[in-house]
Amino acid sequence: MGEAWFMGAKRRMFDDLMTDTPDHWTPEVLRQPLYELASGPGCFGHLPEWTAWTHFLLAQLPTRLDGASWASIYECLISAFIAHYPDERADGPYEGFYADVLATVGRIPMSAGNWLDGELAERGIISSIEKTPNGPCISSGGAFSAALFLHLKYLDQADIGSWLPSVFAIRDYIWRIKFVLWMDASSSILLGAGQPSDLEFDSDDGSGWEASWCLKGNSPCKDVDPSQVEVHFIGGSRQQLFRDAVKAHVTIADMDALNACLEVMDMQYPGTDQICNRFRRAASVIARDYGLA
Repeated sequence: MGEAWFMGAKRRMFDDLMTDTPDHWTPEVLRQPLYELASGPGCFGHLPEWTAWTHFLLAQLPTRLDGASWASIYECLISAFIAHYPDERADGPYEGFYADVLATVGRIPMSAGNWLDGELAERGIISSIEKTPNGPCISSGGAFSAALFLHLKYLDQADIGSWLPSVFAIRDYIWRIKFVLWMDASSSILLGAGQPSDLEFDSDDGSGWEASWCLKGNSPCKDVDPSQVEVHFIGGSRQQLFRDAVKAHVTIADMDALNACLEVMDMQYPGTDQICNRFRRAASVIARDYGLA
């Protein structure tokens, strides 16, 4: 496959993908090709080579993506998939395609290597609490956000009602704190007509993931072809199912308990006051927006 962005007649071709077997691919070899697969369709439409390689990588990578060093590759793979299939109502290349993606790519964060005694592993695909130069951080973006949106968008609508309770049933308090922060940071999509390109990526309190800024609702996007009809990232019926699940499984008392966990955590990770302030703001907004009691 070749790159999406080039000047003149010389176009970079990613020969490493053809000269080595998938079990020898490294994150460094995969990162740029996946960026091209995620960004190309939105600006130039579909090319057969990009579609073929997206399908190939969807099949080859799930057994490789293990540990924090692969997190950005996991995120880019999801972005490439969404870029090629922006409308979950459209037929895939074969019956059951979306279900296969969820059963392979979708299950990666739940693999045993990403958990330790029921808690997020320190070096898993989904980050636990992170130590940064500015103090401890609990991210609501990255692989966590990408995985949740992958399911909320492509899971058969009839199955969302049973999937969401399993998300709320995870008792790890870091996971639950992330979820509250994620709901607040993703409100433009969960409660409105926003696209992944609207999500903050660089800031600690955003919910974007690698190459999510490429996803604007169609291929090519309206910025390139104004005649394109933008597809809602999360449609109204899915949004309603999500709201119903939040009201059924989240209470103000739950969020108060998580806030207490954060205050205790300050003894282990000094400097969590910024996280606490951010969490309190998010909890207040969510209680209001979702009508929680």
